[in-house]
Amino acid sequence: MGLRKHRKKLTSLCVLAVAAMTACSSGGIPADQPASQGERKDGEPARSYANDPAELVIFGQVGNSEEVWNERFGNALKQKFPNYKFTYIPKDRQNTISNLIASGQTIDLVHDTISGVRENIIKTGLGQDLTELMKKHKVDMNRFEPNVFKSLSNAGKLYGYPLHDGGLVLYYNKDIFDKFGVPYPKDGMTWDQAIELGKRLTRYDGRQYIGLGVSIDHMLTMNPYSLPYVNSSTEKAAIRTEAYRKMVSKSIVEPTEASGYRDYLKSLKRTLNNNDFMKEKNVAMFVMNFYLQLQPDFETFNWDMVSLPTFGDLPSIGSQPYPNGLFLTSTSKYKDQGMEVLNYLVSDEFQTTLSKKGFVPVVKNEAVRKAFGQDSPFKDKNMIPAVFTNKPAAPIERYIHDRLVASPLTKQLARVMMGETDLNTALQMAEEEANKALEAENK
Repeated sequence: MGLRKHRKKLTSLCVLAVAAMTACSSGGIPADQPASQGERKDGEPARSYANDPAELVIFGQVGNSEEVWNERFGNALKQKFPNYKFTYIPKDRQNTISNLIASGQTIDLVHDTISGVRENIIKTGLGQDLTELMKKHKVDMNRFEPNVFKSLSNAGKLYGYPLHDGGLVLYYNKDIFDKFGVPYPKDGMTWDQAIELGKRLTRYDGRQYIGLGVSIDHMLTMNPYSLPYVNSSTEKAAIRTEAYRKMVSKSIVEPTEASGYRDYLKSLKRTLNNNDFMKEKNVAMFVMNFYLQLQPDFETFNWDMVSLPTFGDLPSIGSQPYPNGLFLTSTSKYKDQGMEVLNYLVSDEFQTTLSKKGFVPVVKNEAVRKAFGQDSPFKDKNMIPAVFTNKPAAPIERYIHDRLVASPLTKQLARVMMGETDLNTALQMAEEEANKALEAENK
């Protein structure tokens, strides 16, 4: 395949190519017009490759079946580009990205989350910097939420386009609030307000009820302060700082200080997860990434959502973006046709289609945002305010070995939440364990 070897160390994943921003941001496309072909108001249209033949192989690293892919993206692409032949290969035990590369299978586009950029795109050598192609296709970056695009970049290189975004929201179980006569949560709450509300619902009534739960992994990875796991300059854990302690204390530890909460976690011998909220149904509020409502269990209780609680010194700032992206590969023979696909999928036309289905759009067009969820089974839920009340935080600096920090940190925070140790000690122990692992990995 002639793929390049890459260093293990990866620098920031949150700096979008300055050249691309400079070259592509002047002028602009009217907000109410599709930009599938990259047409610019201040110049001639980009040369279109939409009618040129192409055979594009798409690898579904996300794991969606071909049926799901076609329902969300594939059918629209086939209709838009009748001269393109699309082949979709879903990830399974045999079809892994490494196996396909080793077998010589051509891959033109990879559907993946931002968590896979390092391992599946850059480290494999499939990464293609889109900067020059974006200039060629006259892409107007002013149309997009900048932090969402930045989340798919590394060291000034943009490797893919976000198809739809995600982000943390606060889900809540109306049945529990109604049972105890407590008012529902509201959009725009602070963490202090959410914690106080949680205390009113953490009580025993035939069973233990918990007021406020948080997905630890998601909160750490998507934290609004954009604090990284690893200091990219020193290659050491970056979790034992006052900023990190403050963030963790407020959003993860303080909710567990309600009476009875920690004893309940001790009885479980674990922290809370999705199933406690949607299956056991004894958690009143739960902070988790948007799209949790797609789980079938949500049909079994009365729920809604509001915006993620905010920190006092970060008003109106929500979590970092967490989009699914489509990545054009360095080995593709059809890069211009691949760009046509990317540009169509982020056009106002197609983003409106996704938005209506309940997928968070990546464009700033207000008409597209107002269409959010119109054709979704959850159209009567509080989705638009929950998702759009806060602005996305800047994407976190990511490192190829973030997991070596995240794992001991999560383990130690669980001990704090169960009352087995204090936060400062936990951060110290997590840092020491993480640094040993990082040092061993980087030898």
